[in-house]
Amino acid sequence: MPARIVLEFIGFMSVFNAAFFWLIHSNINLKFRDPSMTAVQMVVSLIPALWVVYALEDGQARAVFLLVGIVPALYGILALNTRQFLLVGIFYLLFYGITMFMLWIDGSMPLNPPLEVMQFIALALVTTQIAVIGGYINGLRGQLRKRNGELRVATTELAEALEKIGELASRDSLTGVFNRRHLLDVLSKEANRRKRSTGPFSLCIMDVDHFKKVNDEFGHKAGDDVLREVALATSRDLRGIDCFGRYGGEEFLLILPQTPLEGARIKAERVRQGIENLRFPEIGPDFRITVSIGLAEHRDSEDVDATIHRADMALYRAKHEGRNRTIGEDSLQSS
Repeated sequence: MPARIVLEFIGFMSVFNAAFFWLIHSNINLKFRDPSMTAVQMVVSLIPALWVVYALEDGQARAVFLLVGIVPALYGILALNTRQFLLVGIFYLLFYGITMFMLWIDGSMPLNPPLEVMQFIALALVTTQIAVIGGYINGLRGQLRKRNGELRVATTELAEALEKIGELASRDSLTGVFNRRHLLDVLSKEANRRKRSTGPFSLCIMDVDHFKKVNDEFGHKAGDDVLREVALATSRDLRGIDCFGRYGGEEFLLILPQTPLEGARIKAERVRQGIENLRFPEIGPDFRITVSIGLAEHRDSEDVDATIHRADMALYRAKHEGRNRTIGEDSLQSS
């Protein structure tokens, strides 16, 4: 092959690659329907090869070099479907036909019609096979993407379902606040955190006063309504780090991280007063409820059961002194 033709081929390829590089580097390609410009690159890459085919005098050499022009067709296997491949193949045949027509018009080099026809048919068969195989592979990739998408959706839905199940498992079915198991888990975590770092935490045990009387006089539905309203009223004014739940029966537990006993007392009094102001018109215009609250601050040298016991003893003191009041563990010590 003459050196001139080789240099012209390299020049064509350099110009075309530089042009596509500029389009991509400047983000102009993002304005196109296909930002990768795969089909366009495949068609354009055939032009340098056809230029060599036109410039060569040996017909068999032209046939061999035509294979170089077919190679870029393989680049579209991961991007084009069968219809797009066939469209590119039509451009291939059109460009090759124009090249042969120019050689025939030029007349400077003799053509072998049977050989040229055979090469044209071979090119048509090869591009058709590449189109079918490439389209099939692209279809498989599309199915894989779809299945991966479905798998991601299923995984997300499963994670959401598990999260919802976990949430339901940690909630009290009647009041919607946390249940006893979750409260004990939070208490254990707070106790471990207290061992690793400074910062107090306190807990409040709250009991609805004369709750049995509510059930006996107004029925269990009224009792359920009372528990729901107490839980709702208490939950309204909580910090993000606070944890509140139903400890059992008519008892509720409020965990206050980063809160000393005096801060817990202020919070508990606000909760007690808010519940005292609740109204239950569906039960009766004059119906009121109150709660008694016992407070305790966790100590470094004890486990959470001991803290709960001290808060429970303070609650017992509040009940004994007339209910509807807040008693802290310090009151027990002073007495």
